[in-house]
Amino acid sequence: MRLFAALLVSLLLFSIFASDVSADYPLTLDQRKRFDQYLPRCFAKLEARDPVHVIGLGDSLMGGYVPIDSSDGEKGNPLYSFSGHFLSQLAREFFYPGGVRLLNPARGLSSKLTDLYGDEITYEDLTIIDGTALDGLRRATTDAFLHEPDLVMVQFGTYDAFQRISIDVFKRSLQEIIDAAKQNKSDIVLFSPGLIHSGQGEIPWGIGRPYAVAAREVAQANGVLFIDIGKHMARKGGGVDPDNHPEAAMEIVGDRIARSFYFGPKMDEKELVHPNFDVQRFLGEVAFQELKDGPPDPLFTVAGIATYENAGLVKAVMSLRNQTNETQQGSVGALAVGGSFLPVDGFQRFSIPANATTQLVFRYARPVVGKTRDGADLLFPIEPGDDFCRLSYFIENSYESRLLDLPVRVGPVTALWKSRQFINVGDRIRIEWDLVNGTDKAISGTFQVGMADRVGEPTNFSVSPLGTKSVFSLFEFKNPAGDVAQFQQDVWIQIDVDGKKIRFTREMEATKDLVLGEQMSMQPWVSYGNASPVGDSRAQIRPPGKAAVRFDADESALYVVAGLKDFDIPDLGDKASLKARLFVDARPMNEVRNFGVVEPIEVYTRGQDGPGTTPSVPLGCFGNGYNMILDPRGITSVLTTGSDGSRLLEIRVPRSYLHRHEWELGSLDSLLGVRLELTVADSRPDAPEPFPSENRFETSSPTFAHEGAAIYGFGVNDARSLSTLRLSRQPVKSWSVQIY
Repeated sequence: MRLFAALLVSLLLFSIFASDVSADYPLTLDQRKRFDQYLPRCFAKLEARDPVHVIGLGDSLMGGYVPIDSSDGEKGNPLYSFSGHFLSQLAREFFYPGGVRLLNPARGLSSKLTDLYGDEITYEDLTIIDGTALDGLRRATTDAFLHEPDLVMVQFGTYDAFQRISIDVFKRSLQEIIDAAKQNKSDIVLFSPGLIHSGQGEIPWGIGRPYAVAAREVAQANGVLFIDIGKHMARKGGGVDPDNHPEAAMEIVGDRIARSFYFGPKMDEKELVHPNFDVQRFLGEVAFQELKDGPPDPLFTVAGIATYENAGLVKAVMSLRNQTNETQQGSVGALAVGGSFLPVDGFQRFSIPANATTQLVFRYARPVVGKTRDGADLLFPIEPGDDFCRLSYFIENSYESRLLDLPVRVGPVTALWKSRQFINVGDRIRIEWDLVNGTDKAISGTFQVGMADRVGEPTNFSVSPLGTKSVFSLFEFKNPAGDVAQFQQDVWIQIDVDGKKIRFTREMEATKDLVLGEQMSMQPWVSYGNASPVGDSRAQIRPPGKAAVRFDADESALYVVAGLKDFDIPDLGDKASLKARLFVDARPMNEVRNFGVVEPIEVYTRGQDGPGTTPSVPLGCFGNGYNMILDPRGITSVLTTGSDGSRLLEIRVPRSYLHRHEWELGSLDSLLGVRLELTVADSRPDAPEPFPSENRFETSSPTFAHEGAAIYGFGVNDARSLSTLRLSRQPVKSWSVQIY
């Protein structure tokens, strides 16, 4: 009897599932065309109900992180994220009764959201906490395709925005992930970052939108499906009574969207990134609907132009078109463009007849973030290597809210830095720019360049309408102090068109190339913190002591020997007192020191003399393509004390771990990229950070810093940010140079 009852319950559940599916199936002809266009490999398997394997490459939003435990779902389980619900809808549509199975779930997490048996879609979670597109590229070149996925879901941008990674680095990383997926014949769905409840300006939602728009551009260029979950989240703002002032209307819209991050009264801090479980389900369902039917019909479309004005202002003129057959009226609010463009008059009211267009004007300020080394105001830099400024706006029409994006070139001319990384620099350095015309008219003017105290004469130029003019300058490269191995200087190009001057300033860092056995002084973090334009108050706290490092190598290993003089390394018992992070780019000669991604080896020691520990060796640690699992015990380290009281940290990395490198000892052309960071622990028991940055020494720093973060520079794991080590003992006078 019990067996009969169990079978009856199973049949009832099966019939319920089948009836749900039948409501959506079969697909229409247009829907079939979309599946065949965007998921050709999966579509054939789905129709045959063959096994389908999916991987998720993204950050914690895709990975299902939520700030607190809840009865509505499981913390850190991607099945409860928008990606898991998206796949559940896919399984339901194509009648996979077993639903979605998460492979190798973390301890305590469910592998399925249903108890039903039958065909399943398998989901492999390769997301990275706080991950950027560079982290995704590392997975794409190591373990992402080991199990031959049919579908790769990609979603980055949130932490690229927080880390201020430049858009050109973000786009290039996404492009190489897509290239890897296509090479492995996997289908791809590219998701935008969600809305982030953080940022500057009176509508604090704009920090991630430039990355969302850039991701869409990459998807369109490659013909892959792009789903903008940020735009779907914006629909949660709803409409506002037309009697409200536009600023009040935008505040109401923002407050409603903010409810997406509400987890109940137990939350101590405001959540900024991860929506609650209900919103995750909503996003997964609407994303799947967009896969089937395409994006919702637009109520409005936008076009526009933007121009630099004096005093760091930028003017944007938006042409807002009503795409409906009814008069539309409501409010528009401008979002900040990261930290570079902050709306000054960001709220407008509109009324547009059916199928008509109106113009709205918005102004943005480029905030002053410090002083250049010659005393001039330094405006928050714009993107160094991308020709678009990506503006975004909330809009509501009394009934619903939407999100509009307006990518524009800023006129009259924007200077893009074509050259941002240089190796083997001698007594000259050639820096190149593209002068991009942001208008539909020919532009003529002059440009002038400068590096530290070396300033060129104004030079005439002209650019065709919406065209590009390549220019360069050959600077004398000289060490300002004569004997230092590392220094920073300002580099700039100034455009003068019809009396309007726009200066584009970056920071240059130069590091002398090292050879085996050569000692290099390490700089305290505050050397970067105190250098203009940084204003971090912690930078006034200078750690005692000095640090230096030398690298050596033989046939069996790479050796790193760091000397610490007058260092007070606290004795914290069994707790770590010293942390070292060693970055090594050990790719082959045709790849090393070029674009790529590395991960640091972390070494911890106690305050007393003795061996250190290396917790793990991440996949791809030594650059793209390092896909072997390496035993961290093979990396040995020891902390000792000399007769003069100085401390010595020695780290040994086996040659076998660097197996992709040619390892031509004695050759000046055999290169590694390297960077070492040493951080002393905070001895206070209630220290907010166990290893604070003000206690750090480093060989170089990939940062053009403001408020403790880089400004559109290289990410810390971008291989181009490292210095050069030559596997020879012959002295050299060459330098590695980065422009941040």
